[in-house]
Amino acid sequence: MTVSKESNASAAQLVFAIIDRYEPAVTAELHRALDGKTNPSYTLMRYHFGWEDESGRSIEARKGKLLRPALCLLACEALGGDWQEALPAAAALELLHNFTLIHDDVEDASEQRHGRKTIWSVWGEAQAINTATLLRLSGLGHEPDRVLKSVQMLDAATLLLCEGQHRDLASTNTHRLSTQDYLDMIEGKTAALLATSCGLGAMLGGATEEEVDAMSDFGRCTGLAFQIQDDVLGIWGDAVETGKPASDDLIAGKQSYPVVFGLAHCEGSQRDKLVELLAQETRDESDVAAARTILDDLGVREESERKALEYSDAAIASLDKLGLQTKWRNELARIATFAAQRSA
Repeated sequence: MTVSKESNASAAQLVFAIIDRYEPAVTAELHRALDGKTNPSYTLMRYHFGWEDESGRSIEARKGKLLRPALCLLACEALGGDWQEALPAAAALELLHNFTLIHDDVEDASEQRHGRKTIWSVWGEAQAINTATLLRLSGLGHEPDRVLKSVQMLDAATLLLCEGQHRDLASTNTHRLSTQDYLDMIEGKTAALLATSCGLGAMLGGATEEEVDAMSDFGRCTGLAFQIQDDVLGIWGDAVETGKPASDDLIAGKQSYPVVFGLAHCEGSQRDKLVELLAQETRDESDVAAARTILDDLGVREESERKALEYSDAAIASLDKLGLQTKWRNELARIATFAAQRSA
């Protein structure tokens, strides 16, 4: 599928309009969780969210997308619930997501996120990992069994995230991963939290178990599309749009979908050269350019983009099991498509 830059930009605007509908309430809920607390962990998280600079002064920095809390609240509303009653769950999902981003930055030695220094590059690795204490899920305003189920769902997602992060770490400098190995890894690392965002929102909206499962599957497939496209941007993305240096993943020697697919589909001297480039302890611009040229010659970018679209199509197919009103189905479908085609 070929999509023009104009239609991509238009699709992104529609998705951001959906997210912006919930953004003030989500941000207010996050502030309630983090403001007025002096523990250093809270200071680091406020910096990470772009609310404060390194000295603790209030600023307005570039922020994350708030996709996961928006999906939670949209799923809740789409299944007939009051999205405002799900706000503490949405905030908890965003806190957990940002905890994983902080870990990612440590693992990948990334020094920038959203155009700012990452937490570990300012305060060191140990302090960054301490923000795990921020997870908060309380005051949902639902009956006790639903609150307990919410905690169980979030706990299960956390375990899957840890498993995915562990697989990611174990795969560093390993050049024998199959594409299925990679997909199994991102099932935990990325897809699990998006699945939980959608399933948790549906559950808090009063959905049946079958509806929660279908909405969770929508989130899972959207997450797979999102991560594969993220991998594309990590090699071919525009640094101005992504907020991270161009080819950041190649510089880090990351086993992303394009790299894994490329290694699986090249042979002989071409494969030897790609392995050599990725196995080096450090890579300069010429090394990165050489690796990217090999991937380009193999058509890896096109294949990766096709795979992302395949998962977004599967996500949209999951919505057919829900019998949603057209408005809600269209908004969720737009988000799934955006996940596979975004440029930032």
